[in-house]
Amino acid sequence: MLTDAQTVEMLVASAVPVLAVQGVDFSAPSWVRKVKEGDHRKGPWHHMRWELLSREDWMRRAPCLYLVVGKDGRLRYAGISRNRMKDRWRVSPAYDAVSGERCLEKELFHSQCQKWLEQECRMDAGASFEVRCLHGDVLLGLLKQYRSPLSGFLELGDDFEGIAAAVERWLCNRSGKTYHLWNTAMTG
Repeated sequence: MLTDAQTVEMLVASAVPVLAVQGVDFSAPSWVRKVKEGDHRKGPWHHMRWELLSREDWMRRAPCLYLVVGKDGRLRYAGISRNRMKDRWRVSPAYDAVSGERCLEKELFHSQCQKWLEQECRMDAGASFEVRCLHGDVLLGLLKQYRSPLSGFLELGDDFEGIAAAVERWLCNRSGKTYHLWNTAMTG
């Protein structure tokens, strides 16, 4: 039976790299999103340098668990998408934080991770991350393949959204033991 730490390592190693975030450009003009005043998602934010590694997994319409992993291999964030990764890691219109004019380029944005990505990149100019994905059917296959603390989730059968949500909660509930997540399950 895998330990909790081995289970986390297995999930991280099995997840498909979908996005690479190579850092944040703090010298570029900051930008904001067009949202209601007072909405924490507005910003201002800074330009992230990123690359799409797997368009197929980013666009696939299926429930998934996604993991943000630092260049040091440590897990930073666990989240789910009920539809597709592109809906959670979106490329959004950006507006200059000073003038309000629409920027020429859209910006990669994740409502819960953005501030943490920027914070870690501000502390370490060489920080980089991968956003990895495990679709529900793949998660189910891993649960069947490995005897782990997650084996009880096999009872969910082919409820791929339920499996992704259960594994996210399991990861968040163990944060602080062998890793520290930026989030807690269901709270952002």
